[in-house]
Amino acid sequence: MDMLDYPIYQYPGVNISLSNLYELDCNIKEQNFYHELAQICRSIEKIRILIHEHDELDGLVELIEKQKQIKYICISESGENKKIAQALEKHANSIILFSIAVRTSFLYFLFPKLINLQFLKIYDGPLIHSRSNKLFNNMINESYYDLQILELKYVSLDVVINIIQNTNGNLLKVYITFADDRNQTTKYNQAIHKYCLNIKYVTVNLNTYETLEELENIFIKCHHLEEIDIDGDIFNIYKFLSSIKSAPLTLNKILLPCRYFDDESIKLFSARSKKTLHFDYHDRREMHKFIKYYKIIESY
Repeated sequence: MDMLDYPIYQYPGVNISLSNLYELDCNIKEQNFYHELAQICRSIEKIRILIHEHDELDGLVELIEKQKQIKYICISESGENKKIAQALEKHANSIILFSIAVRTSFLYFLFPKLINLQFLKIYDGPLIHSRSNKLFNNMINESYYDLQILELKYVSLDVVINIIQNTNGNLLKVYITFADDRNQTTKYNQAIHKYCLNIKYVTVNLNTYETLEELENIFIKCHHLEEIDIDGDIFNIYKFLSSIKSAPLTLNKILLPCRYFDDESIKLFSARSKKTLHFDYHDRREMHKFIKYYKIIESY
């Protein structure tokens, strides 16, 4: 027998047990369930929402609207629901974590309103040009002074750079993957060492000679750097290894593809650095051969 066959209010002590509910994973489609929760719950701060195309979510909308302050939002959607967006808008000032995996742009209008945001994660899927423009237009010149963690996938580097430029130097982590506009990689690296002096973890692009020069500036200016993640191709592995001598003492982890290394580059790295290399490779057999041949200690 399904517990949803009975109204929530018929369970003994439900008002006491659910009145302080803090976190909710909204994977139930039955909207009467959320309507009943809305009569009891006022303290939900963390909520995960799955939105499908043509979903009717009136009960969930009511539940969101009746909370005092929602701080943590995780949304995965494959269709628009403007009522959900409007309900979330009520909590714009209290939201500190906003994580979305989207296929549409109906949530983008919220970004300028998230003035206290500390953690932003966007997985936008391969962007069509019009949606990329909407994202940029909703984020351009908006200030995110409290932002500490930025994780973006399939997002234009123009958007990334603009966000970084409008932070208050509080960014601790910038993770970027599958970014568009690879011709903007030099400007992106420049934005890191100009606006992210407190950065601890950062994704960098090293696909040109200029980006390698900017990496050295990142090493020199970002004194708290602990970990770098190399995204994409490395223009010159030897220049990259040479630049590591400028890295701060705090740097202890470098993630990069193992395909760039041979006997000479491994020896050069060993001679110039005590840092730990963490290799990323899609072909596991090739990775294991590499580890065995070069006697790499740490692998994942």
